[in-house]
Amino acid sequence: MASTASGSCFAHSPDTLIHYRTHGCGPVHVVFIHGFAAALTTWDDLAPLFPPDRFTLYLIDLKGFGFSSKPRCGSYSLEEQAAVVTAFIKAQGLRQVVLAGHSLGGGIALLVALRAGERGDDGLIGRLVLLDCAAYPQRLPRFMRLLRVPVLARLGMALIPVRLIVKATLRAVFEDPAAITAERILRYETCFGRRGIARVLIRTVRELSRTDASTVIQRYGAIDIPALIIWGENDRIVRPAQGRRLAEDLPSARLAVIGTCGHNPHEEQPLRTYELMREFIEQEEEKGEGAGTAQRGRWPAQ
Repeated sequence: MASTASGSCFAHSPDTLIHYRTHGCGPVHVVFIHGFAAALTTWDDLAPLFPPDRFTLYLIDLKGFGFSSKPRCGSYSLEEQAAVVTAFIKAQGLRQVVLAGHSLGGGIALLVALRAGERGDDGLIGRLVLLDCAAYPQRLPRFMRLLRVPVLARLGMALIPVRLIVKATLRAVFEDPAAITAERILRYETCFGRRGIARVLIRTVRELSRTDASTVIQRYGAIDIPALIIWGENDRIVRPAQGRRLAEDLPSARLAVIGTCGHNPHEEQPLRTYELMREFIEQEEEKGEGAGTAQRGRWPAQ
């Protein structure tokens, strides 16, 4: 593992370095997976809330995103990203991790847990936290639909200032306009404007469009580990109905809905998101870590 000025890098393959940062040194290990067109900086409001003597957080830039490598060859599929996350967890020597994924990252987290179970590696993932998770096929958001036309996508990203693209995207994602601060825009702009990102976004959308998720969806019932599903009540990107469906499909899941919140609860409502995560983790520890005994149910809107 190599070090960089902004964190460390894990060598997934000769042409792919995965950038990550760690916070804290506690006994509870949480691995965070960001969503589409984001980076590990999406957790900057949430991560500082976790007591460093209680938690160790691992924030990953997925392959092609943030400061991770953007190889021209190879795959950017969900299967590939799940393999990257799995390899990272194993390289760190972690077991019974809390795997937290947002949006597309939630879909990747589900796949990591499912594949671990199929390999008989049941101790790898102890708990799941899924935030506004992309778990089922749906109509792609407008920005992602535009990326399916590579010529238009490349032209638009070359001619339109990155700041304007970021602002427009955040307006679609956030419920509270006041949450779209200059600091947050700069946070996204720094990672979104990196060389090669247009190619990564286009190829990711292309591979998502070609993916038949039906087999994976049919296997959700095999993911029998405690899962907390957090959803923004006003999510316009992945509708709350999908959260309710996922809570029914996962055997040991509970759903918490946060009021007056859009697609990114960890940024719009970081304190409430942290409280829900910590309560869930502590309750599961009391039952016995990784025992898979979470009670199905729905927590009231917050």
